Amino acid sequence: MKSDSYKISLCLSLFLGLLSIGWIDPMADKVREGNLLYNNGKYDEALDKYVDVQINFPNSFSKKGTCLPYLDFNIADAQYKRGKYDEAAQLFWKGIKTEDTEIRAKSSFNMGNTMYRQGKMKEALEYYKKAVDFIDEAQSRSEELDTLKSDAKYNYEYIEKKMKEEEQKQQSQNQKEHQQEEDKDKKDEKSDENKSEDKDKEKSQENKQQSKPENIQEKSENKKDGNQSQSKKDKQNQPSEQQQPQPQGLKQMSKEEAERLLEALNQSEKEARATIKDTQHLQHKSVEKDW
Repeated sequence: MKSDSYKISLCLSLFLGLLSIGWIDPMADKVREGNLLYNNGKYDEALDKYVDVQINFPNSFSKKGTCLPYLDFNIADAQYKRGKYDEAAQLFWKGIKTEDTEIRAKSSFNMGNTMYRQGKMKEALEYYKKAVDFIDEAQSRSEELDTLKSDAKYNYEYIEKKMKEEEQKQQSQNQKEHQQEEDKDKKDEKSDENKSEDKDKEKSQENKQQSKPENIQEKSENKKDGNQSQSKKDKQNQPSEQQQPQPQGLKQMSKEEAERLLEALNQSEKEARATIKDTQHLQHKSVEKDW
């Protein structure tokens, strides 16, 4: 951006002095001194020179004089260079309201620079456009005004482009912040879910620990009952020490077999009786023989 301010020297009111001596106007001398200080970057000292002219030569400016706007413009320039943008803007505005086309165009251009320095981009665009319009309305065009018009267009396009870049940058930043917020919300949700799962796991673990002794007792009891059941089963499968083994292979006898067995028993009993009788008889006879 081209930010050089345009400076206008104070118009001089020349008076004839002595015919043999070239008299120099002290007011013009101070203005020239101020301009020289301004060009050397000594803006505070230049401002003092300009203000001194206003104070010490009040009669040099008529109510409708043409010299006052030029002096105000130079003071505004000095204030702008000193960073006093509000004070400069007030005087540039006075220049825009004058009837001098050159002062109006230059004041509008410098007002645009002032708005830009204050971060007022839209206002700066407006004043650059006014500077171009004032130059186009001028009845006579100088090389300086043509250069001023070119600079005003350049600054206008520069600021317009910068505003678009800032807008895109802001949109990108907003999208980035929005994405970060969404990611944060998702992260928080996931964290809450994990916390909930952890709590459920802890609760399940606590329930499991509380129910574990009962399960052990049941298993122990079941195991004990199982041992008792197994012991009973084993005891039933093993023969008792007091119980005699039962004969195997017995069959039920028929009636004929029972009669034969009974007859055999009777026969045996008869034979046994006869034997006993014979034995007794023999014993008795032997005793008699001894007698």
